[in-house]
Amino acid sequence: MELELSSACKRALDFAFDLAFEEGKLEPDAKHCISALLNDPEGPVANLLKDFGLKETSLVSEKITTNVNARSSVLEFAKKPYISNKIFRISKKVLAEQEGTSLGFLVYLVEDFHNTQIILEGLGVQWEKLLSWIDKQRMAPLVLDVPLNLNASTEIDSCLRIMDAAGNRVREGLRVVDDYCRFILNSPDLCSTTKKLRHDFNEALRWIPASLLISQRNVDEDVGTIIHTNQELTRLNDQDVFKANIKRVQESLRSLEEFGKLESADFSVAIGEIRYRSYDLEQKIFRFLNLSEKLNSIKIYGLLGTEHLTPTFMDTLDSLLENGLDMVQLRIKNIPDNKLLEHAFELKTLVAQNGKILIINDRPDIAKIVDADGVHLGQDDLPLKEAKSIIGRNKIIGISTHNTEQIHMAIDNGCDYIGVGPVFNSKTKTFSKLAGLEFVKTSNAICTIPWFAIGGIDHLNISQLTKLGVKRIAVSNSLFNSENPLKTLKALKHALGND
Repeated sequence: MELELSSACKRALDFAFDLAFEEGKLEPDAKHCISALLNDPEGPVANLLKDFGLKETSLVSEKITTNVNARSSVLEFAKKPYISNKIFRISKKVLAEQEGTSLGFLVYLVEDFHNTQIILEGLGVQWEKLLSWIDKQRMAPLVLDVPLNLNASTEIDSCLRIMDAAGNRVREGLRVVDDYCRFILNSPDLCSTTKKLRHDFNEALRWIPASLLISQRNVDEDVGTIIHTNQELTRLNDQDVFKANIKRVQESLRSLEEFGKLESADFSVAIGEIRYRSYDLEQKIFRFLNLSEKLNSIKIYGLLGTEHLTPTFMDTLDSLLENGLDMVQLRIKNIPDNKLLEHAFELKTLVAQNGKILIINDRPDIAKIVDADGVHLGQDDLPLKEAKSIIGRNKIIGISTHNTEQIHMAIDNGCDYIGVGPVFNSKTKTFSKLAGLEFVKTSNAICTIPWFAIGGIDHLNISQLTKLGVKRIAVSNSLFNSENPLKTLKALKHALGND
């Protein structure tokens, strides 16, 4: 797929990976990519952004010390082909290019990385004007490799009837799914994804004039309107409504894709791409449902160190799990792997017996081996995508965040919950800088997934957090090292309104 990128785009992508590798990362973020695109001050991206107010074109030093051979081996492991593919598809779909271009690379960043806006606005770019330009490119007339040949033959008339009906079913089904994500799941991310899919489908369907499709509509003679099954007329619950409609969307897209092949290969390919995206949306919604059941009710998250894994304390932990400790994390560093694995297996057995959730800190490999419920990552740990490839797509992944940019990036990358802090000084961990209460307040306003305040929280200062909207906390010393852990747990639950 990389061969379908322009030479300028390939150079920018290579440079972005160089910048990421210099920082010890396997995959570039938005800052690396924007720096690479602006590395050519007279290139198409720089010239375009200058029209929208770009003032500064340099984000990082151009000096790269990466060993080329080392970089090549890393790129084999990193998901460069995936990024190349995304750039190519966006360039063709949005910009009507026949190869992946630098401008397509820019559009990819705008659409897939939330912090792109923060970075570009920091360079003087007027974001709304850039979005308007992208929308105009998307709305431009689409040019097909093979023009539509819609004549008035009976066979074509029948195909148009099929395509009209299938198109209507897709639109109707996506609207139901959209409403489900919006009003029942209350998920801004899933709602945004569904709306984007609806928008792109309507754009693809514009390749066939709406007037032509409507002209072949014949509801009176449609034999399917009077045929119903009991399954069609019955829905058990709101999830059943979603399941029925997402399948309706996918089946209709397949019909539209197949009959569309009679008219245009380009049209069929575009519909096929949307069909695959509907599968991805379905998986995301089911995963959201599964994790919502697990995470939404969690209020107290306990962080366990080596000192807590004594036989005596395990009895205490058992009692805490029975009385409202919802989730625990094994947070141990600098011990041999075999010893860490031993602790993880012991903890997994106890947590599973109580039907609670076990998270392993930093180590997706250990989490995979013991079949823990998930892994928690710090900002300097393995990237989320790589951790997910180890632990599996259906496991929980949490990320520690210390500023708003990290929150946006964590959500964009698909994490399931966020640690927000440190809020107060802690006795179990030393912090060079506190995120503080202001960050907690901001997090409550922008977080669209479950989040936990963390850092020095106890029964004395928790009221400062609940006033700011905190519903979940992560604790260690104040709970596990207290004179009466069970009493402390009840006090914390009471403060959170969960007594």
